[in-house]
Amino acid sequence: MFKKRISTIIISTLLMSSLSINAKEKETHPLLSPTEQIQENQASNWLDQESYILATNAYLWGSTLVRMEQIARKYTDMSQPQNDTSYRAPLNHFGHARRLPTDLDTDMPTANRDTLYSSAVVDVSNEPIILSTPAVKDRYFVIDLFDMWHNLFKYVGTRETGENAQEIMIVPPNWVGDIPTGLTVIEAPTTKIWLWGRTQVFGEKDYQNVHDIQNQYTLTPLSKYLAHDSSDFVSQPLPSRVGKQNDPLRFYEELGAYIKANPIPERQQALLGQFNKIGLSKDGFDQTKLTSKMKVQLEKAIKDGQKIVSVQASNPVTLKTKDGWFYSFVLDQFGDDNALRSLVAHPYLGGQGAKEAMYPIAYTDVNNQFLSGEKDYSIHFDNQPPVAAFWSITVYDAQTKMLVANDIHRFNINDQTPIQKNSDGSFDLVLSNKKPTNPKDLANWLPTPKGNFYAITRLYIPSQEILNMKWTVPPIQPTN
Repeated sequence: MFKKRISTIIISTLLMSSLSINAKEKETHPLLSPTEQIQENQASNWLDQESYILATNAYLWGSTLVRMEQIARKYTDMSQPQNDTSYRAPLNHFGHARRLPTDLDTDMPTANRDTLYSSAVVDVSNEPIILSTPAVKDRYFVIDLFDMWHNLFKYVGTRETGENAQEIMIVPPNWVGDIPTGLTVIEAPTTKIWLWGRTQVFGEKDYQNVHDIQNQYTLTPLSKYLAHDSSDFVSQPLPSRVGKQNDPLRFYEELGAYIKANPIPERQQALLGQFNKIGLSKDGFDQTKLTSKMKVQLEKAIKDGQKIVSVQASNPVTLKTKDGWFYSFVLDQFGDDNALRSLVAHPYLGGQGAKEAMYPIAYTDVNNQFLSGEKDYSIHFDNQPPVAAFWSITVYDAQTKMLVANDIHRFNINDQTPIQKNSDGSFDLVLSNKKPTNPKDLANWLPTPKGNFYAITRLYIPSQEILNMKWTVPPIQPTN
């Protein structure tokens, strides 16, 4: 028994000695075996991939917030002279476009030619703001209320609130206070919101009538409203954009700062928690937590995230398609589709929900070929689109997203255009780069650029027939 115990002690001592020698050898010779090196490289690659996936998701989720905060600063920047298509204004004031845009106006991609825009960035962090609108009985109008996540949380206008005058008190999140008699209260999800208005215009001769309406869209701080004080007021401008212009990770710096300034919906708190691994949290963005390899992955995620967002316009899962036209029914109810939300907040900023307006968009003809000015096209309508407000079709240059220059200064066709109809009441629109020689085709001509283009049909207050897709926009047919 004693000998057996001695043997155990000797063996244990030798093992400990061996472990000690191996440890010293590793300290002296830190080189890993080929197997260990492969395992370590694989682990590093997986960690890099995790950083990339998290950063990509952070871009898809947060790019809308960053975009809206940038827009809030851009649309309230009055440091430069403004033209008469601009809708910029100081914080808590309305700015109004005073004429319809042309091909020479490049401040708004995919702009419409049916309404004059109005815009206001409103900060209710200090006190509620009262939005007042006049009675508008002879035309369509709407003012959309967006939060900083591009959620359209309230419509004010023809369809939703009617044609009578309105006074609405916009309050910050979780506000508690007395409500003055006669005011409708709307709670903003974020402390800043964006008001985006459209007032229908019946051609250039109608401008003054629209201006008179626009001038009655007003914003009044609650304290001034209670004091019956109609004098001008000045709000402090928003701080400059966060981060340095040459920082490749500036996006995350901005996102971190704007997260701190805007409430995160409860259902997305867990998503934000995952981003701690890439230095992003409710306290902001901390680059010091990142390795150089992680920074490379975050930079790559921004570029790839932008590409993912850009292709959502043709995503067959989130959009419905018919005859080459894509339809979206979720522009005011994105849910967790962050990529689609980001797409709308970028080239299609300010898009409305289907019950207010439909925006079928086509990049290809009925044969699934990209629309190009090298071809001529036609669209045959059996009858007028069934809408309660108005309809239009507008062509945009695919590269610039701007209106198309042409000899007759026509950028869209709508229900006000003197279209030449067929004997049965149907009509055919002509889309071509070259000016038609036939008088009837010229009357129905919608000019296209020499290169690729896309078309948007606007259907304001669409009928149930449209919402059910029992009526859809006719296909774009090549004619040569």
